[in-house]
Amino acid sequence: MHDFLKNQYQFSDYQIAQLQYLLKTFSSEFSKLLIMGFIFRNQMGVYFFAVTIMLLLRTATGGLHCKKYISCFLVSFTYMFLSLNVLPLISINKVFQLILLFFCMIGNYFIGPVTSVVSRLCVSSCSAFSFRWLHAVLPVPMPAMLFLSSCLRHSCFQLS
Repeated sequence: MHDFLKNQYQFSDYQIAQLQYLLKTFSSEFSKLLIMGFIFRNQMGVYFFAVTIMLLLRTATGGLHCKKYISCFLVSFTYMFLSLNVLPLISINKVFQLILLFFCMIGNYFIGPVTSVVSRLCVSSCSAFSFRWLHAVLPVPMPAMLFLSSCLRHSCFQLS
């Protein structure tokens, strides 16, 4: 395949390595999502919501980077298991949830984005602020807006 891409399309070694990384990443992530989808097939609606939140966080902060597929799968599975089966059993006041969300937004701003050892992110110090703002802070309010609209429909906040 390497020689075919090099001869037929005049790809450089770097471009071929990028394609290999892309294929490896997509196949790894897709297989993990399929396996976890099969495991959580009885909770498919909530599973898709948890995957959406996980993808927002992974694209915003870079996510945890494990060196082996099995450790990456176990981290993702632990997140899904906690999100779908354990955390819903813990009742937390809605206002306290918003306070926690705010602290998570601040944490995402200062921590994210985390880059992989394999793919380093090169941003200048000038654009680092805008990158952090667009990718680490703005995606977090999306679940908050969903939460607030749900609360307003179900009158979570009792105004007197």
